Amino acid sequence: MTTAPAVLIKNTAELAQGHIVHTHGGLRVRLDEGTSRALTGRTVYYWTATVLNRAEVLERGVIPEAFMRTQKWVPGSGWKTDREDVWTVQGNNFDEWLVEDPS
Repeated sequence: MTTAPAVLIKNTAELAQGHIVHTHGGLRVRLDEGTSRALTGRTVYYWTATVLNRAEVLERGVIPEAFMRTQKWVPGSGWKTDREDVWTVQGNNFDEWLVEDPS
């Protein structure tokens, strides 16, 4: 029997590269690159993340495979799948996330 990892609650402003976030449909994602920008008086944060449990999520059928895919244009070949394990985490400091406790 596998024990679920302990989690902490963090708002989007507290997220950092390398955090493992639990999100929609049981996804576990590792934050890779983040950016932020001020919009209408609030800061909005946007993270590109790697899905760590892709096979499990696909097996459950909660999230379509296409939602975890990105494509890029390759001259002479057209649109090609770039990644099949990508997710985004975005929000402001009012949004809260479950983040695995590294300790």
